[in-house]
Amino acid sequence: MNRQRGMVLLLSLVLSLLLALLAASALRDALIETRMTGAMSDGLLAFEQAEIVLLAGVDELQRSSPEQCSDCKPPSRPHDLQGQWQKVKEGYFHLQNLGVTDRAAHMPEGEQFTLYRITAVSQQLAARQVLEAVYAIPTAQPQAPQRILWRQILRQD
Repeated sequence: MNRQRGMVLLLSLVLSLLLALLAASALRDALIETRMTGAMSDGLLAFEQAEIVLLAGVDELQRSSPEQCSDCKPPSRPHDLQGQWQKVKEGYFHLQNLGVTDRAAHMPEGEQFTLYRITAVSQQLAARQVLEAVYAIPTAQPQAPQRILWRQILRQD
């Protein structure tokens, strides 16, 4: 009987250790999921901000269109906001006049369109989003800009 007293104590210590490891593992998993959810939420917020900024760029385009650019490259490193950007509450946008064409995507052939590129950057720093869209406006009878191309620019470090 004296020998069995120590075995119960040892067995209860081993089971307690296993339960503690299981609890620590569950806590770590919950923490990782919370961080992932926060990052996803930040990313969605930044994406919504970039869409709002893109629409602000369209509003600016309707108010006053920029002169045609001579070197119409997209902004370099837009995640870092280098170059000329216009600020709105939700972020920044860059507006470029790409010129006139009669071969705009998804538009009637033979008609002349002026193409504009709008690059939008969200205000959100943790999960900054950059969107770029090309809009076409008919030159014969100007009307509301029509989006003909859209893309999301991912960060490249």
